[in-house]
Parts: sequence; C-alpha cells; structure tokens
Amino acid sequence: MRSLSWSNFPIVCLAALALAGCGSETPTGSGAGSGSSAPSADGSSSSGDIKIVILTNGSSPFWDACNVGLKDAGKELGVRVELVRNDASEGGQIRRLEQLATQDDVKGVGISVLQKEASGVAEAMQALRTKGVKVITIDSDGPADAREAFVGTNNLEGGRELGRLAAQLRPAGGKAVTFVGFAGAQNAIERIGGFKEGAASAKIEVVETKEDQTDQTKAQNNVTAAIQNHPDVNVLAGIWSYNAPAITDVIQANGRRKDFTIVTFDCEPGAIVAMDQGLIDAMVVQDPYKMGYIGAKLLLSMIKQDQAAVDELLHGKDFYDTGLKVIVPDEKSTLQSPYRMALPAFKDWLKEKGLTGS
Repeated sequence: MRSLSWSNFPIVCLAALALAGCGSETPTGSGAGSGSSAPSADGSSSSGDIKIVILTNGSSPFWDACNVGLKDAGKELGVRVELVRNDASEGGQIRRLEQLATQDDVKGVGISVLQKEASGVAEAMQALRTKGVKVITIDSDGPADAREAFVGTNNLEGGRELGRLAAQLRPAGGKAVTFVGFAGAQNAIERIGGFKEGAASAKIEVVETKEDQTDQTKAQNNVTAAIQNHPDVNVLAGIWSYNAPAITDVIQANGRRKDFTIVTFDCEPGAIVAMDQGLIDAMVVQDPYKMGYIGAKLLLSMIKQDQAAVDELLHGKDFYDTGLKVIVPDEKSTLQSPYRMALPAFKDWLKEKGLTGS
C-alpha cells in the first residue's frame, strides 16, 4: 500500500493480551517457526528464541499476502513471526512499537510507516534500535536514519507505470483524480508523483488527490464527490489497494463505466472480480508476499550479524526492490509494459502461492 508502496508471530498469552490492548484492533495472523527455544552450545540464543514482527499501516486485505510470506519465512528459518495490524493511525503505530519494545524476545521489526513526517513513529523506531532491535521499513518507507533498510516496491517507478498505462488508454489526454488513504505517506508521495510523470506524455493533468484515511465509506464518497465536482475528469486512479473496489463500486452503481479510464494499484480479491467484469483497465500490482518473506529473511540476517547474507539481499544498497506486475484483462489487451501479465496467468500465480490477492 511503499504500497520507495519501496509493507506475522506465536506469542505467549500475556504478550498477546498486551498487544491487543494497545490499539483498536487485535493483532492477527500469528505463525510459528520450527526452531528450538533452547540456547545453542556456545550459550547464545538459537533462532527459536527470536521473534520477528511486521507492523502494518492499516488492516487492508493487502496485508494478507504479506502475512503468508512472513509465515512461510518463519517456517523455513525456524523463527517465530507475527503480523500486527495497525488501526490506520500514527498513535496506533507509536503504541504498538512501544509495546514491542517491552518484549525481550522481539529482535526484529519491519514497519509500514503511515506518514512520512511522523516524528513520533520515527522516535519509537529509534528507541527500538537503541535497545538493539533491528528495524526495517516494509511497503512504505520512513526516515532513513530511523531504519536500516527498506523492503518494498519502487513506488516512483510503479507510479510512472500507472501513468504510462493511463496515457496509452487516453492518448488524447484528459484530467485525472487520484485516490489514496494518506497523501503524506512516502509510498503515496512517490506513486502520485510518478503517475503525474508517466501520464504527462498524453497531457493528462491530475486535478485533485482525495484522501480517505483508510475509511472505506469515505473512499467511496470521495469517488462520488470527484465525478460530481469535476465533470471533465476521464481518468480515475486508485493509489492504495482498497481504492480500486471503491472506485468500481461507485462507477458501476452510477452506470458510468464508459466515461472513465480506471487504473489502480494492487489487487485485492474485489479488484480481481472487478477486472473480470470489465471495470478496471489495468492494475500495477506489488508483491506483498515477498515483502513479508524477504523482510523476515533480511531481519534474521541482521539479527545474526550475518553480513554476507545481508549483502546478498541488499547488494550494498539500503533497499530491496520486491518488483512490479502490470495486470491487464486478457492477452488481447493492447497495453504494453515490461511488467505485463494477463489476468488469467496472474490468477494462476496467486493460486500457486496460496494467495487470494496481492
């Protein structure tokens, strides 16, 4: 949702209750690794003593795929993992990070930073690092001095690709509205900026960006307001995952599909249905499964101070690009992209990974 959009853990009962009490949403999606909790022969902690946590920005189905990747990594690596879902507030992220700081078994944390300028979140990240916890960002980046690396999408390139798709679909140009949860999130800034760049070749102008603070009802109301307030708009662009079904639900209800080009980020289950029904022209899709999987691998390598393994993943950089897919309705689509994949093939990929969306 980086998302540089460049976004899972068994836990003893008391810790689970503590986390559940630190925000409006109970943590979900715990999974166990197979490692022993006994100390190793040299007295150091084994992998089974390590817990790795990924903290989301909200509770979108986007995170379900990340949870699967995180669990798979936990099983493979023999570490305990947990995905903790935030309540889409900066305060919620701060409270959850502070709670994690009280748990001595938490050795690594990945976080999808809700707002780029969230100083309180950055301070809580720094406090974890001071304690010795390894901290990275997942899906949406934060201040570079508050984390050790970023794992996620090249959101600027993803935004450009979304704009290029809109330009191919509207070569005569037009006006666009973009829809997002928080325009101040790093992934939103990069995606919207990239979209403007990519769409400029067809002289498509973004006339407004509408925020919904991840409120599903507001997301739909924003679409209604946009098409009423801007009668000359002909491109609607969803920037966060749930914006796609919000757009298509409103457009379908108003019987106005023919009036709009609809391009979106991410692929929730509802977006797959919408594209099957001809309601979405193209989707730029991230790989949250890999965000969870690689995020856990990178954190464990950092925790174990295995620099060779870290270098193998990062290649001397401070980010790991999890890649893009551009999903088009079928092989007959005339849209061109180096990331192109037809929807039937994408469904097969999801099935292979045990996912319902991405």
